[in-house]
Amino acid sequence: MKRADINALEKTLAHLPVDLKQHLANQLLGQINAQAHTLLETANSHRLCPHCGDERLVKWGRSGGLQRYRCQSLTCHKTFNAVTRTSLARLHYRNKWFDYLRCMRDSLTLRASAFRVGIDLKTAFRWRHRFLHASANANANALSGIIEVDETFFAESCKGKRNLTHRSPRKRGGQSNRKYKADKVPVLIARDRNGHISDLVDPALNKPTVHAFLTPIINRDSILCSDGHSWYKTFSSEHGIAHHRLVTLDNQRVIGKEYHIQNVNSYIGRLKGWMVRFHGVGTAYLPSYLAWRRLFESAQPSEEAWLRAAISANQQQMPT
Repeated sequence: MKRADINALEKTLAHLPVDLKQHLANQLLGQINAQAHTLLETANSHRLCPHCGDERLVKWGRSGGLQRYRCQSLTCHKTFNAVTRTSLARLHYRNKWFDYLRCMRDSLTLRASAFRVGIDLKTAFRWRHRFLHASANANANALSGIIEVDETFFAESCKGKRNLTHRSPRKRGGQSNRKYKADKVPVLIARDRNGHISDLVDPALNKPTVHAFLTPIINRDSILCSDGHSWYKTFSSEHGIAHHRLVTLDNQRVIGKEYHIQNVNSYIGRLKGWMVRFHGVGTAYLPSYLAWRRLFESAQPSEEAWLRAAISANQQQMPT
């Protein structure tokens, strides 16, 4: 809808009586709820019991606007709905989910999101990480073609923790020690030329963890481009993958006009520039923010697409 049409609609609504405005508001609220319920119901086409994995199901009434099912397994017989044992289980106010996802699309802070949507700050925090839970876990994205890989570092943050034992707390606004690697959290990022991204957060990043991370996402037909670190050299040698090393000390940034790591470095620059608005991300929640940024890299999806991404985790069990 064009902006001129929206302005005309707003002028028309401004002259309506209060009771008619309330009626229209109730109708719109009902449609928003119905749209959210429809997306939740249709996110998983092949439904299985989230408790035992059996596919013998029968409909078992409706509750809270969602269809309930009952498992016909002889050892289960439990009931569930579309969000049972997913990251969205036990979340209320579904009519506000789209407004909150719009805040996430606008990269608003927790306080700004809570104020805009009209929810508590703790609720805004809980929703953010529930909506990102599935995307953070679904991180083993297969890459193909020319694959660029590089490491970056984020300052360790213990937001919310009171009794630090490994270091003294920083003062508000304080910075980490740039030369002290123990104060940094390494993040390995792999990106192909199609824009597919996979990342790994590992405080003890080493050769075994790097090899275990790259093995399922890179096939032998790919070409790996990296810096001069030996992790990638040994990985390519063991798996028979073509490899181009770009050693910065030798001022070697491009090989053959097409083999470089400039795309992944550009993504890292966008990632870090976007992270600044949050004034330091807790290390425990860093995978969620990386997943959030990956959603932006997939052509700025709509709120509906983000809701589908949040519910499409194969009905994973929520962490305790």
